[in-house]
Parts: sequence; C-alpha cells; structure tokens
Amino acid sequence: MTTDAVNGFRKLIDSNPEIEAKVRGFVTADEGLDLDRVAKLAEQHGFSFSEHEVMEVFANDNDELSDFELEMVAAGSVTEMKASDV
Repeated sequence: MTTDAVNGFRKLIDSNPEIEAKVRGFVTADEGLDLDRVAKLAEQHGFSFSEHEVMEVFANDNDELSDFELEMVAAGSVTEMKASDV
C-alpha cells in the first residue's frame, strides 16, 4: 500500500541522518522539494511510490509533521505544491 510505503520512508528519514541529509539536498529555492528525487531515493531503500502518491498521502495525512518535515515546509517544499498536484 502506498501510504505504508510513504510512511515507512518517512520513518527511515527520521531515523537515518545520512538519508535525511540527502533529502535536504533535494530542496531548491525556486522549486521546493523535488519529490521525484525523493521517490527515486526511497526506491533504492525498498519503498515504492510516485511523486503524486507522496502528495496524496500528505494531503490526506492527519498526523503531525516531524521536525524534519516542518523544516521542509519552511524551506518552501510544500508551499510549492499546487492544488492540481493533489
């Protein structure tokens, strides 16, 4: 299930500083967080989901964001999402 894959990768990011640093590197000032690169990195670690599926999970997620995810929001990653992307 996609939600499980996305949430599993979220947990991996929270527990692995090296992977967190890689994801931080996927943030650009003009584009926000490159979710395609996140999905490709996740696949390398056994999690399969698309950029669109990540957006759906976050749009429907009722859990609180982790500290790292809050930082990504502050960096503009979520503010760059368009309603048409969800």
